[in-house]
Amino acid sequence: MNCRRIACFVVLLSAWVFARPSLANRYDLHLGNFINDTCSGECSQQHFNDLMRELGMVTAPIFLSPAETLGLNGFSFALEGSVVPINNDADYWNLASEGKPGSVLFIPHLHVRKGLPFSFEVGAQLSMVPESELFIVGAEVKWAMNEGFYLIPDLAIRFAVNHIIGSKDFELTNGGWDISVSKAFGIGGMLSLTPYAGYNMLFIHASSHVVLDATAAMDQFVFSKVNWKDNMIHRFFVGLRLTTYIFQITLEGLFSNQDLHMFNFKLGFDY
Repeated sequence: MNCRRIACFVVLLSAWVFARPSLANRYDLHLGNFINDTCSGECSQQHFNDLMRELGMVTAPIFLSPAETLGLNGFSFALEGSVVPINNDADYWNLASEGKPGSVLFIPHLHVRKGLPFSFEVGAQLSMVPESELFIVGAEVKWAMNEGFYLIPDLAIRFAVNHIIGSKDFELTNGGWDISVSKAFGIGGMLSLTPYAGYNMLFIHASSHVVLDATAAMDQFVFSKVNWKDNMIHRFFVGLRLTTYIFQITLEGLFSNQDLHMFNFKLGFDY
């Protein structure tokens, strides 16, 4: 199977994941449901703050890459996924969702990266929240301060930002910077294993559009902003990449100081 056929297969698989119809749009979130006869004012604002903070962590940039870059002529295409437990029993999920939220969200991603001179790399990402019309678009730039030296680990810093589109009730942007370290080890001249680890500072910023409350009055309401200065989250990640020829499989665990952790994986190829 040549590289062109492999690329076509990955593209078709990705299109199937993103284009298949959902059974129900239970994660099309309706913020007006926060305002009802038993909850208004500070209560509804707290629901908005909690939902945006958790959704911001669920849809934040992931890593799935060692510190090394692709090189001047390198290009990477990958199909990725995130498995994220959420607080599905919380009022802010149950009120905003069309149906009962699941305890775990699976977020699929399409991720492309391109190597640049001087150990720089840029990338773009498209993700979606299944059973909803919410999509996440993202961009990133990475610089490897040290890479390719024998016995010395690679070291890189990255800046990334994601933005949710598709919601009629809110705007949400998340992103930040991270620093990572990694070291590749060859196995039998056929495989390469690259463990990596790093730290990320994540910022979350959200605002609401004008929404209608769920009471009979149907008044218009705008929630106060969720400011990034009040939503700085520390995250730590560890991962392992297996590479053979141009193929790679990567597994990653991501942990935050907010007790929301996720498991990420990647199937892709570099050339």
